[in-house]
Amino acid sequence: MHDHGTSVPVLAGPVLLYLVLYFSVPVVAGYALMRVTTPPPRRADALLVTGASVAAFVMAMLLVPSSGLPQQVTVLLLAGGIVPLVLWWKAVHLLDRVVVVAPWLVAAATVTALLRCLADPPGGLTAALTAVSWLTFCVPRSRPGRVVLRVTAGTLALTVVATVANVAAGGWQ
Repeated sequence: MHDHGTSVPVLAGPVLLYLVLYFSVPVVAGYALMRVTTPPPRRADALLVTGASVAAFVMAMLLVPSSGLPQQVTVLLLAGGIVPLVLWWKAVHLLDRVVVVAPWLVAAATVTALLRCLADPPGGLTAALTAVSWLTFCVPRSRPGRVVLRVTAGTLALTVVATVANVAAGGWQ
């Protein structure tokens, strides 16, 4: 008898998940940081950002299935992160209606991310990724609105980068 074992190391799966996470995060954080000074994205750019955000969200949940957030909140955040991708992909005709609601969703997800990022890095990261997905719809019409958008975008970029850097340095804890 001969052995039909595999020669692929057991760590190949988690390493691949980490690589997808680490390649998705710069897209998301870079967009959030650039959103401080740039106008709203074009459709192709928004699809890239929302797709990278959903990919990073799923990878984070696969790597750490138990975050400190309740399961219902995690499902809402995942659905909330997927909706912008679907809207940019198939329902562009609804964008005018979504622009009204998007700032409130960004604010709620940002507050959740900031409150959870120190105590629960996976929960904070998933909330920040959802907020960046909705950030693609924000089009402020007033000067105070633009200031709030810029501060929020910068905060989200730093939250995403800091959380993933924490993961890269010491793992999910």
